[in-house]
Amino acid sequence: MSERLTMKGKLGYASAAVGDAACYMFINTFLLFFLTTVAGIEPAAAGTITVIGAFWNALINPIIGYISDHSATKWGRRRPFIILMSIPLAASAFLLFTAVDVLPMIKPLYYGAMTMIFWTAYTGFFVPYLALGAEYTTDYNERMELRSYASMFNMVGTLIGMMIPTILAEALQHAGLSLALSWSLTGAFVGIFSAISLLITAHAAKDRDPDCRIDGRGPLPHINLKHIFGEYLQVMKLKPIRYLLFASLFALICNTMMSSNLMYFFTYNMGMSATGISLTFLYRSVMCILMIMLVKKIAANGDKRKTLIAAFAVGTVTLVIGKMMDVNTLPELLIFVVIVSVAPNIYWQIMPALVYDVCEYDELETGKHRQGAIVSLLSLVEAFSAGLGSQLLGIILQFAGFDGEAAVQSETAMLWVENSMTLIPALFVVLSLIALKKYPITKERFAEIQAELARLKGDIK
Repeated sequence: MSERLTMKGKLGYASAAVGDAACYMFINTFLLFFLTTVAGIEPAAAGTITVIGAFWNALINPIIGYISDHSATKWGRRRPFIILMSIPLAASAFLLFTAVDVLPMIKPLYYGAMTMIFWTAYTGFFVPYLALGAEYTTDYNERMELRSYASMFNMVGTLIGMMIPTILAEALQHAGLSLALSWSLTGAFVGIFSAISLLITAHAAKDRDPDCRIDGRGPLPHINLKHIFGEYLQVMKLKPIRYLLFASLFALICNTMMSSNLMYFFTYNMGMSATGISLTFLYRSVMCILMIMLVKKIAANGDKRKTLIAAFAVGTVTLVIGKMMDVNTLPELLIFVVIVSVAPNIYWQIMPALVYDVCEYDELETGKHRQGAIVSLLSLVEAFSAGLGSQLLGIILQFAGFDGEAAVQSETAMLWVENSMTLIPALFVVLSLIALKKYPITKERFAEIQAELARLKGDIK
């Protein structure tokens, strides 16, 4: 059993969650909007760019997971990745939101390349960071508590990634800068802020990710793609992880669609200003933090799986209600924003803690320690679903007749913007709920796994 975590340890680990959420939500919320309204790319083509990043992520995820599992450096297994990837993460956030003056046929290639660089950097830190959480503690309830602190810091990052960009971009324009340059500098700000939060966690985790050098072996493992992907397939055969992967895929498609659609909904359906949008994002984050604190108390001594199932059930119902509300006034909007935040918000609070528990299941079944490989699957699904969600939204907007150069959209376009905030995401939450109900590791089953591992280790001794 690992030593109990101090408050300083929990906050140190949670710091990187700020950068995680800031860059992730910045990309999910504004990239499609930026590409279609500033960079001048058609919605369907912009959606395809996000899919390119998703497929690239599918390739590098197992590699990052394997390398971080088998690395042996004086700085630990996970921290070197968090440190090194902070620099390209900041740079790619800047370059991805830089409008380039090139031939129309070249633009998609540029943004496709920048998307690949961004996801390489993001996955390069996120997989080791997530795996680090599994090594911080092996206690069932403490893992939930650790993820709750990370989720609260996620909300701070969400403010940086969702609220600050509209305020900063508007302020820079008022200062005399062009729209394109304003967004470019905004990307740089988000990237640098995210990188700093990663470095804080890397410094704070020294005791939890200590020197692990092995005599006669280099710091990095030999890269054998056949072996890496073979091990990856072995992990995917674990029954619990398969159900979590499907649950995550559908939940994150829902999350991506709604996040990417918020700017369209607020701007065209609600007719809100940049300041109004930013204040709404602030309100959303505050309500999400209150929600995290409530769920933390509910799940403190309960079953994480049952808590997430209940949250998804509530999310499904509230998304349908959101469609029926026909949002027109500010009070209705405030209620609606909370409604559409329920399922995605609680997902990130609980899902990583469930994935951590699969690590002990894997150890009992195979005798291996593959935290990086296991959590990399969650990162893979995150990026893949981000591509699918954005592509789906881009296709819907294209066929609905969305015009990025028009100040007012057609009724058909606004109808499908609304549907992409409510009914379509609700369908994906239902699919996620079905998969989650089949996930077999309850709190009682996890206790049995730990007891069996302790007995086996005792026998070995």
